Amino acid sequence: MKRIILILILPALLSPLMALSIHPREIEQPFDSVKELSVVDFSQELAPNQEAWIDQTKIHLLTIGPGDPLYAWFGHSALVISQPSGGKVMYDWGIFDPDQPHFYLNFAMGRMYYYVVASEATWRIQDAIDEIRDVKMIELSFPKEAKFALISFLQKNIQSEYSTYLYHFYDDNCSTRIRDIINAATGGEFQRWAESESAETTLRNSAMQNMIHSPLIFWVLDFLQGKNIDKRLNRYDEMYLPEALHQSVLDFTYSDGTKLAKSEDILQDTKELGVRFTVPEEPVSYDWAYGLSGLAVGVLLLAIGRKHPRIKGVILSLMLLVLAVLGSLLLFMMSFSDMDMTYYNLNILFVNPLLFIPAFTLLFQKKETSKVLSFSLSVMVILLLGRLILPGLFIQDNLRIILLLLPAFYSGSTFQGRRNRIKR
Repeated sequence: MKRIILILILPALLSPLMALSIHPREIEQPFDSVKELSVVDFSQELAPNQEAWIDQTKIHLLTIGPGDPLYAWFGHSALVISQPSGGKVMYDWGIFDPDQPHFYLNFAMGRMYYYVVASEATWRIQDAIDEIRDVKMIELSFPKEAKFALISFLQKNIQSEYSTYLYHFYDDNCSTRIRDIINAATGGEFQRWAESESAETTLRNSAMQNMIHSPLIFWVLDFLQGKNIDKRLNRYDEMYLPEALHQSVLDFTYSDGTKLAKSEDILQDTKELGVRFTVPEEPVSYDWAYGLSGLAVGVLLLAIGRKHPRIKGVILSLMLLVLAVLGSLLLFMMSFSDMDMTYYNLNILFVNPLLFIPAFTLLFQKKETSKVLSFSLSVMVILLLGRLILPGLFIQDNLRIILLLLPAFYSGSTFQGRRNRIKR
């Protein structure tokens, strides 16, 4: 019987180590805009009629601030072409279709397909204004030849074979697509400038500023992402955020002293209205808040356990059940999905499917402590010490995860059980 149990449990014991060894897979991009841009000639001379037309045409970067749905928390970017006829066309790389086949499975597997579409800009801009979101536009300054080539490229984008791309939250989205187009039109100057400047942040911390207004949702998404998002950024990397792209366009100057931004128009500013969260201008750390919350939960469980150990067991088992499900999701994403931001995630060492064991034993066997929790607690302490002693080796920023869970795990560990027995 023991051998059978060992055979059943062994894969679960090894799975965290197996998941940590996953290597990112090569993912085929249906439409690689950087590759397509590399063959565009942005210096080709124009015919007289083309030059006359381009002189009367304007290209704007449109930046829309955060909205209420989760997918809108980071804002939005688009390009707007104002034609001599008076028409305005908006090129938008942020379109997805929830009715496409296998949408939710593709989402779980990290295979989200987005589209670029061209639409009439005036009503799209008015929609954003009606949603009470920040709306601002920058007129972009390009050489005539680059301007014409850019518009030709955009028109090619909306053709069927170039309209679909594989979305990546940090590397390939509505903002990075425009960043790469702007860079190509500046002959690579934009990228060389941006990569020479440090953003003084990481992907994790920059994303946190747009999500921390919902602490629980942020904590879950923070938990699911590994060390791949904890490297220092330069400003080019940071432009996955629409606001960072907007600010970088304002700051960039060509080598001849010309500004990329001809002018900036603020169509709506909602700061003073207080309709939704505001993104801090300077990065703010919230480790202390999760630490205090975790301490409060741990003290509460210990206090309940002194008089009502059965109630404590039920509460703790329900918490562990949720964490076991979350750990199972992480294991799946690390092992089978294309979401490379979940790879090499140290959180799997202490939040994984093994937590189903104490979740059910504490609930049905009326136990007060668990050896599995003791093991997870030990791992968390080692990781915590590692971040303090060897920060260059333990680069994953999972302090918020550990601080929230550690006191609760201690309350149900055998370490706490031994302490109680000694007192008695």
